[in-house]
Amino acid sequence: MTTHFRINKQVAIFPKKKRSALISQLGPTDQSNLILSCLVPVVTLLFILLAQSVNAQQLIIDSLEARLNMTGQLNAHQRTLTLIRLSSALATDSPEKAQILNEQGLALARKTNDRPAISFAFAHKVALDVKTARADRAGQDADSAIYYSQGAAALIQGIAWFYKGFIQNIQNQPDQARKSWEKSLSFLKGNKGALYRANIYYLIYGIYAERNDNNNAALYAKNALQDALISGDAGMTTAAWQINGTLYLDQFNRNKDSSVLDSAVMAFKNAVSLYQQQSLRIKNPSVVVLPALNLADIYMDHYPPWYKDSILQYVNLSLAVSRQTGNLTMQANCYDVISRLALRKGDFNGAEQALLKEKVLTDSMQPPNFYQSMTLYQSLATIKEKQGNLQAALGYYKQFMAFYKKEFNQQQYQTIQQLEAKYQDEKKNKAMQLLVQESKFQKRQFYLYIGLAILAIIGLLLLFLAYKFRLKYSLERERLREEEAARLKAEQKLIERQKEQLQKEVLAGTIQVEHKNELLQNLKEKLTAHTDVVSHPAARQLEKIIHEELLMDENFDEYRTAFKDIHPDFFSWLESSAASNGAQKLTALDLKYAAYIYMKLNSKQIAGLLHVAPKSVRMAKYRLKQKLGFGKEDDLESCIANWQKPGY
Repeated sequence: MTTHFRINKQVAIFPKKKRSALISQLGPTDQSNLILSCLVPVVTLLFILLAQSVNAQQLIIDSLEARLNMTGQLNAHQRTLTLIRLSSALATDSPEKAQILNEQGLALARKTNDRPAISFAFAHKVALDVKTARADRAGQDADSAIYYSQGAAALIQGIAWFYKGFIQNIQNQPDQARKSWEKSLSFLKGNKGALYRANIYYLIYGIYAERNDNNNAALYAKNALQDALISGDAGMTTAAWQINGTLYLDQFNRNKDSSVLDSAVMAFKNAVSLYQQQSLRIKNPSVVVLPALNLADIYMDHYPPWYKDSILQYVNLSLAVSRQTGNLTMQANCYDVISRLALRKGDFNGAEQALLKEKVLTDSMQPPNFYQSMTLYQSLATIKEKQGNLQAALGYYKQFMAFYKKEFNQQQYQTIQQLEAKYQDEKKNKAMQLLVQESKFQKRQFYLYIGLAILAIIGLLLLFLAYKFRLKYSLERERLREEEAARLKAEQKLIERQKEQLQKEVLAGTIQVEHKNELLQNLKEKLTAHTDVVSHPAARQLEKIIHEELLMDENFDEYRTAFKDIHPDFFSWLESSAASNGAQKLTALDLKYAAYIYMKLNSKQIAGLLHVAPKSVRMAKYRLKQKLGFGKEDDLESCIANWQKPGY
């Protein structure tokens, strides 16, 4: 019966259901070994100076050390890369020395301000932090790698984001790790990025496999194998064949399709075969342990008994590699398979001996693996019970119960830790969301303030423009008002002049009419006085004409009335001035003189109109001046012309 267990989120197959979680109990260092075995070969793709053919890991180390001793032949950039390459090559066997070399490379890169090399050194430092139990610094180093990769080549940026996801995955943040890897995949293009892409697909496969998301797990397992084959890296290809074999075996356990089981066997055999062909090129041989154990398990559960030689072949291969790498957990699992094989043949003593060897390994594990010890004592109790040794079986069963309680407590503790980690992660995410929301709010507030400031400026500008417009409008209105006032004043002056001219014309016409009437009246009186002439036809005709003219121009009062209509106060002023002086009433002739003077006619012109001598006019003016009460120094013409002004 095949079962499933996980190594750092990588699904594998182990030959006993009750041991399905054995490898999940590995310590942090053991858990990182398998992943680092896939990551270490990555550096060979990133350095141009790396030798084209490599026969063994030690040859790589020797070559790099010899290169560092080539004093004067390497520039700062080449020496930095060589130090980081050597650090990566020593990561599995000498992690402390690898850490020192990486720090030297980082210091040299900083000295020359070689940002891509700094980023690359920080990226590989992440794996070394995990390897040397300094995982608390790994996240910081991953962030530094991303920071210094900005502006560098796409491959360097992809590597930085790959290691960011790598440490997030180890810190049990699979969703964040997947996002970082998706970012990394956007940079890792072409053949140079194939090995990193294969590692990413391999790790994402583990995330979906742990969640029992078979469709996505299958997709990423196939992608991992495809890019591993493109990269040509034997270790990564072996690991990719292993997870594809696991995928087929899971499918077989669900639908019992024998053709799928054959596909699983083929995938595991490809992994083992590739390891056997290129073992010297695989930096971490432990990648073959799982495919070999899975093959042994399949042959034991689904093939006839005569496949025991194949079972032993694969178990021994797994055991030898586990001893070589010092993996106590996988050695113990190999002895468990050997014990099961002995039980299959009915060899209880052989099965017990294998389990006792497993017990030695299990007891020496640090930290202790309670689940493995629990299942070990359960198997020993079963064997003793079948042998009839109930006392020994009871003792082993008590040991089983003791480790069962420890395992239960440990599982509870781990569950609490996972919940606490999940709580802290959610708390951190919520805090980040609040920070993001606060940042967005502050940004919006900033934009709002800017908008309000702009609106205020626009408002002030509009107010200024409105004030300026109103001021301009007021000035224009004032100018128009002044122009209108000037125009009205000019019109008034014009009207006054026209009125004065009209007054003069009317007064002149009135005087002429009066003068004509007087002449006609005198002529009529003279005709009447001579009776001998009146009877003459010509005299009658002349009298008739005089009469008609008198009818047309009746008297001066009518013309004075017309003059009064034009300037009604003129004659009133003359009469009131004469009355106030105590003089006698003004005669019609006085009024004529006053009218002529107001019309600004000189004495000669007045004499001509009245048919008198200029001397008579001067005398008339003098008498009029006395009647009006003017002094000797006063000018009659000026006083009459200015009669409307105050004081007259």
